[in-house]
Amino acid sequence: MKKMIAVLMMCVSGVALAHDEGHGPKISDTGRFGGLVSAVVLKSEAKKGATAALVYKAELVRSADGTARVYLYDTAMKPLDLKGFDIKGSATLAAKVKGKWKDTGFALELKDNLFIGKMPKVEKKPYNIDVTVKQEGRELLTAFDNLD
Repeated sequence: MKKMIAVLMMCVSGVALAHDEGHGPKISDTGRFGGLVSAVVLKSEAKKGATAALVYKAELVRSADGTARVYLYDTAMKPLDLKGFDIKGSATLAAKVKGKWKDTGFALELKDNLFIGKMPKVEKKPYNIDVTVKQEGRELLTAFDNLD
């Protein structure tokens, strides 16, 4: 019985930590606007997880009306000048609905030195939001996981 409990605990702990580090190095910064801060990495390096090279940092701020704002910072948390970024970005809201992952995309637009868009209705919590933006031809990705 003790062996069975030990094996079960090992399996559950692995699942609990499976996506803990997201798509880049772990970030401990606090947001300037009360949002969540996450690493920004090259989209091509996203599968490297915590070992992906940190390019920038991003802050996600969500409003009650479903507006999502994404602020970009350098690695020292100084706001980036977004010249050189495409004016259109994209985001995906992912949630596990009835045992299957459901992804719903939404558009982001560059306005006033931040990316802003309207999130789709959240069907199930927790959920994840992945944001992709382009800067001078390279795709950048930031992920915000376990949102509620």
